[in-house]
Amino acid sequence: MNRLFALVWTAAGAFIGFQALSIALGPKGDASGWWLALAFAVVAIFFFWRALREWATADAPAVKPIASAPRQQSPSSNSAPGAWRGAPVPLETQIAALSDAGLTMAPGRSIEELFVSWPRADYEQDPYNLILFMYGSEVEAEPAGRWFCERGWNFDMECLSEAGDYAEAFGQIARITGQPQLVSDLSDNFDIDQSFCEIGYTISGRQRTLKARVDNDWADPEAATAFVRDLEAAVGDGRRFWAADNGQASVLFFLTDAEAAKINALRKNILEFYANADQG
Repeated sequence: MNRLFALVWTAAGAFIGFQALSIALGPKGDASGWWLALAFAVVAIFFFWRALREWATADAPAVKPIASAPRQQSPSSNSAPGAWRGAPVPLETQIAALSDAGLTMAPGRSIEELFVSWPRADYEQDPYNLILFMYGSEVEAEPAGRWFCERGWNFDMECLSEAGDYAEAFGQIARITGQPQLVSDLSDNFDIDQSFCEIGYTISGRQRTLKARVDNDWADPEAATAFVRDLEAAVGDGRRFWAADNGQASVLFFLTDAEAAKINALRKNILEFYANADQG
């Protein structure tokens, strides 16, 4: 293809060059004729230069196409500070260690279902990170609603589009406490075109209304924090919300401090107390 372009540039250069020669040799009323001939000559030279360039690149070796990028993990990448630098950890070992720390796979879930989302090697080369992300997620196959862990949920802060979305998100947060019945009458009047919205609910028989700032489709972290503090107080058994950082999301878990400490011993500071994590 480059040589075809070279021939086109050559033909154009020859034509313009012929015009320049005709003007130079023909009658001229004043000096402007010489300037016109010079301009045509410059254009012809440029065309010949382009022809030579196209012809030369036709013989150059083809550039090797860039390989397709692998599927990007939702959790933080291996090059990030604090990334795992040890040997791979078998997935079964990770599942057993998390179970010992209080996070078990939900009844009916299997290792094979984890492989729907990521290959075994990804879990084992990024231990206690990718598996925790999946513990806040559903099986990525029909039917929907099959959570990998009943005590975790991946809370994507960019989750709002219409009224009722806060109620849906807060309902999921209540679910992972194991006592969703503590919260009832969840509702909100979110409107992306307004500056504020209200979130209403009843918790332990007490009516609550939170005022949340509207920031496009992002949930207000202060409203989310207020809700989880209400839940912690209502449950009242010492468990708190902990979070594994997932970029714009937080994978929430409802744990005792001792359980969180066990998980952080598996991978340093993989969990943070949610009051601190949502302010980062």
